[in-house]
Amino acid sequence: MKYFEKKNFKVFYLSPIRSGDVVLDSFNRIGNLGKFEYFDGEGFFSYLGFILKTNFKISKEIFSNRKLIDYVHFSDMESVILGGPLCKAIGIKFFYNIHDNFFQRYELSNALGLFLKVIESFYIWLSAVCIVPENFRKTAYPKFVQGKIKVIRNIPELKLSTKRMPFTGNELRLYYGGWVSPGRDIGLYYDLAFFLMNSGYRVSFSLCGWGSKEYIGDLKNQFDGIGASFIYHGQLEHHQAIEILKESDISIAFYNPTKKINLLAASNKIPEIIGSNTILITNNQTEISKQISEYGISLQFGKNISEVFPDLISLIEDKEKLSKFIKRSSKYFNSNFNYASQIEEMDRIFSGYV
Repeated sequence: MKYFEKKNFKVFYLSPIRSGDVVLDSFNRIGNLGKFEYFDGEGFFSYLGFILKTNFKISKEIFSNRKLIDYVHFSDMESVILGGPLCKAIGIKFFYNIHDNFFQRYELSNALGLFLKVIESFYIWLSAVCIVPENFRKTAYPKFVQGKIKVIRNIPELKLSTKRMPFTGNELRLYYGGWVSPGRDIGLYYDLAFFLMNSGYRVSFSLCGWGSKEYIGDLKNQFDGIGASFIYHGQLEHHQAIEILKESDISIAFYNPTKKINLLAASNKIPEIIGSNTILITNNQTEISKQISEYGISLQFGKNISEVFPDLISLIEDKEKLSKFIKRSSKYFNSNFNYASQIEEMDRIFSGYV
């Protein structure tokens, strides 16, 4: 939405607030959708009720302010259900931003998956423009709506470049940022720390994000038990978390391959790691990992993280090999995640509207 603000549009935000999130006062808000707890795959009927209630509120705010609104930006299926058709009916153009293809998000029967694809395609057809972060997200939809779908990659706006090289401190720094729960496989960091400690290195683990205090306490006890330093930073603003990432040596981007949507993950996590001179470890089953595998900018594993341990030790010990690795990463990041190029692409896409 910052793009539209820079085009001198007055932008208002209408969004529920997740409990525990850092909320910035700099946003102009229209209406109040209340707060919600992070569902983390549980409480389906509570989640469904929340979605329906939120959509009624969204529609009410749009209709009440219809004379003031030029365009509406909907983020994902959960927000467009009622507001999208309402905008179409009252003559307000809307942009539909899809972060996760809804019909691929959950394990569903073929019939139900096809039904949801048809429903989501209907909203794409209603929209003025639909935005997805990768081409493989676009081609998953029927051809008759692909003409409305434009690809704008998730490109970090924050400055990531740093002169710091990994493995130059007196300890190896591991970094995780995100929702903190057992379902996020944070145990991989323990496995990595355990190996590095046994290999004679000092290790610290920085954890950023909001989650269960009990689980965070369990993680601390595990790392304390092997003599690794455990630092919990809590929920931070994005730029604060990035600064910690830039001072770290290794970060893991793991997407559980048993969940279909994870294979199509297109989050900011991987470009942020690559762009900050931090060593990226990721699993090799995702579309994004397949895209970057040939460039030699990540350490990838199949079934077990231990598969990358020999190459990781080689990078730690061989400064020339490490230097080449970082140069390849920087080159790839600058070529593929260029913010100026993204703005040019957005100018082209939205030229008929703004």
